[in-house]
Amino acid sequence: MTVPVPSDAPFPASLQRIRWIAHCVRAMALIAMAVLIGFHAMFWTNAALVERTVREDFGNEGVLQLDAVSRAWGFAVNLPMTLLTLYALVALWRLFGGYLRGQVFTEASTRHLRRIGQSLTVMALVMPLSDTATLLALTAGNPPGQRMLSVHLGSQHYIVLLLGLVLTAMAMVMREAQRMAQENAEFI
Repeated sequence: MTVPVPSDAPFPASLQRIRWIAHCVRAMALIAMAVLIGFHAMFWTNAALVERTVREDFGNEGVLQLDAVSRAWGFAVNLPMTLLTLYALVALWRLFGGYLRGQVFTEASTRHLRRIGQSLTVMALVMPLSDTATLLALTAGNPPGQRMLSVHLGSQHYIVLLLGLVLTAMAMVMREAQRMAQENAEFI
């Protein structure tokens, strides 16, 4: 069910608040996309930044290989997570673009919400694998016995998984509500 709002017509008060939030979320999503792309490229070209970050995340144990090839492997193993995050941000941008146009309970908004939820759910599974692969990439050039394998599961993985499942369920509920509204409209 689309709530069409002509461009020259004033939004109802309830949609005005949604419209303001939509502007904010879209601006934040756009900034996040730009930062994500720029940071991913900049991070893996800066050996000192990679070393400092990996040591903060995994401790000072082990010798890290920070040559260009090891960092390129680090870039490569983190690329799926970066692309998944970018995909979720684009879906968020589109969802709130619809909200900005007054399209709140539409099939498109439900689809975008479902995509965000599914992306977050997959992120929760990919995050620990990405961290493990990063450490392997940066210690693979070490002699046997000095290579590191570490799997970390933390509360952030749980929260991302929970949020992803909640958003996916909300999208399913919205889709069911749309279906019921359409059935009710056909009876009249």
